[in-house]
Amino acid sequence: MKIIISLIFLTTLSLVATFFITVQFVPLIAGSIVTAGIIDKNHINDSPSVGVPATNFNMSKTLRIAVVGDVDSNQGLTKQLELANRYNVQVFVIAGDFEYTNGKDVLSNLQSHGFTKENSDIVVGNHDSGSDVQNWLGSKKTFGEATFGFSGDKLALFNIDANIKFDCSSPQFEDLKSQIESSKALYKFIVIHQPFVTVKSQHPDNGQFNCYDPVFRTVGIDGVLQAHNHNYQRFNINGLMYGVFGTGTHDTGSSMYPLNSNDWNGNNCLKCITGKNGITILDLHFKDKNPKHFVGWFIGMNREILDSFESFFLIN
Repeated sequence: MKIIISLIFLTTLSLVATFFITVQFVPLIAGSIVTAGIIDKNHINDSPSVGVPATNFNMSKTLRIAVVGDVDSNQGLTKQLELANRYNVQVFVIAGDFEYTNGKDVLSNLQSHGFTKENSDIVVGNHDSGSDVQNWLGSKKTFGEATFGFSGDKLALFNIDANIKFDCSSPQFEDLKSQIESSKALYKFIVIHQPFVTVKSQHPDNGQFNCYDPVFRTVGIDGVLQAHNHNYQRFNINGLMYGVFGTGTHDTGSSMYPLNSNDWNGNNCLKCITGKNGITILDLHFKDKNPKHFVGWFIGMNREILDSFESFFLIN
């Protein structure tokens, strides 16, 4: 009898172990290294080394965007835009604060490098004029959905203006929630200047994480693009990427903001860098819908790769 009970126990244990292994390591794409477990409604996020971005890539399978905040009218911005052109960026995103000195020159520089309201997005920073952003985007509001005709339903960006009321009781919150819920875009990113998530630095977080984060997960947001602190930070908060991309050249070198901790509310910063300017590129892959995934790189001013990461999302 004891032998039979032991055999039953071992068989049950074996089945449980097999199930655990199957759940923990989901086969994704040949050659990918996946070590992350199941998190947040089948979203799987991993951060392996992903090599370097190709300057030429198949645009029928990949949409490439770049993000940077806290830029200025100087040669540094020109160099960052040249980087974007070198890597054939299709959508250029400024995560706020482009009007420190001469916003018109910044916009002119964007246009001279092929970025117009048709393929760029700007969110309002605390140094920006809301009306200038509205004019650039051709919008009546300083917040809301930004889409791009050439990308179809592949990408939607949702701008939040944190310079006006944006908490859970605000009209902005209700409008954004409704727009995101009705969006049919495959990839959805939030763009905001003042960050929901940041290590201790020059500026604190915006205090609205608990209001917005549950909504982001419910409506299928893929990442949150932030700035305001003049440094680079990347977090994985329960499977959702939060990044601070304040790596524009308003400040450079030792004048960039300090990193006075390595976490936010107990969530470790996966990669935190200060003293380095550059742009962050995201490659959004969309031909293989299950899983969809994006690859990212923080690229320094001399084309050095300062960070790389990869995120997978299993679609039910």
